[in-house]
Amino acid sequence: MTTPPIQGDENPNDPNPANSSQTLAAFSGQVQRRLGLEQPSEAEVLVRSTLNEFGKTISSGLAQELTISLPPELSAELRAQRPKDDAARAIGKDAFVDAVSGHVTSVDAEKVEQQVEQVLRLLREWLPEDQVDRTLEQLPGDLVALMR
Repeated sequence: MTTPPIQGDENPNDPNPANSSQTLAAFSGQVQRRLGLEQPSEAEVLVRSTLNEFGKTISSGLAQELTISLPPELSAELRAQRPKDDAARAIGKDAFVDAVSGHVTSVDAEKVEQQVEQVLRLLREWLPEDQVDRTLEQLPGDLVALMR
């Protein structure tokens, strides 16, 4: 399922869902429901943090491709994090989860890993299959496992 981005968010860095596009609210809302999170803002911070780190692991060319299928706020974050040398960066699952955990409310590594897994799986559902294939090719095996 690919949902087209909706333009018009005045502050893409504001994690307040009231200031987010409907597409980002839909993406975060799906994460919120899947994980049983109480606050929409908690889901949005998780989504943004996960995709922020994700943007650091893929090439700039792929990051640019993926932005077409993502909400505009997430597209901006993904592009901002892409490597300047256009190379994908290998990072292990533990380091990835640890980086995300620095931004979310939970300090339980296992819980954060489960949350990151749900965000990455939802990302996979939102992307066209050809983009999923190219993404999985660039990720280390343990991150691929989180996205499957």
